[in-house]
Amino acid sequence: MDRAEEAVELLYEDEELALCCDKLLPKLEELFVRLDKTLPDFVDSDYFVELAQRIRLNLLSDEEYRERMLEGKMGVVTVTYQLGSLGLEVARAVAEKLGYRLVYSEILQEVAKRLGVPEWKIEEFNEFKYVPSKLSFFDLFQLDKDFIDFGAIFGEKKKEITFEDFREALTKTVTAFAVSNNVVIVGHGAACILQEYPNTLHLKVEAPFADRVKVFAEKTGTTLDRAEAQLRKIDEKERQFYRDVCGKDIEQIDLFHLKLNTSKLSVDNATELAVNAFKLVVEE
Repeated sequence: MDRAEEAVELLYEDEELALCCDKLLPKLEELFVRLDKTLPDFVDSDYFVELAQRIRLNLLSDEEYRERMLEGKMGVVTVTYQLGSLGLEVARAVAEKLGYRLVYSEILQEVAKRLGVPEWKIEEFNEFKYVPSKLSFFDLFQLDKDFIDFGAIFGEKKKEITFEDFREALTKTVTAFAVSNNVVIVGHGAACILQEYPNTLHLKVEAPFADRVKVFAEKTGTTLDRAEAQLRKIDEKERQFYRDVCGKDIEQIDLFHLKLNTSKLSVDNATELAVNAFKLVVEE
């Protein structure tokens, strides 16, 4: 039995689902078959059952979710962005235009839960408040991957988590958010984790390095020289993050449907292009 088979059987054997959503079952079966071909081998069959249960709960408890799925209006957007490119502003605006939920800091919180460490307490954030958290996480990937000391990060008793544990938790978390549908998922390798996920638009928000340095310096109140040094370090760590998590080069176009240059486009114009691309890619 492959990973998808047990999950699909559970859905077909559910009497409540049969009453409300029998027309959806073939679509759900197709989704799980695609997930089985897409998700790496370290994601086990128990996780496919978890996803089936999550979808079942949504279908039975959320009438809007059920109606949108029946109408084929479910979708996901991933937004990968260079720091200083105003990518988070674009992601927020896209989510607002589509009426979708923005998912960002919740990802690491959920990863922490899956790994059995205390939930990451993150205040209301913006692109630059989140940098220290992002950097401390990226710093881990420059270390020997024999283990990652999440206990030290969370200020609790040490708990050794292997890199493979982290990668699996991240992959499961991002996929679970995608299954909830109608979400804009920001960063965290979502573009490569969900590369073949159906009804998904992958966006990259960029800007020339010199322009990003100016934005970063202004937002953080630092000098241009210091901003330049920090951004070079951040960019390299993000490239390493994508290589370590899913063996992809974040600079390659094949990860994305569309790249947006915010030195040429305002946030509003970038958002409009993204929403139009979404309609072409997902709603066609």
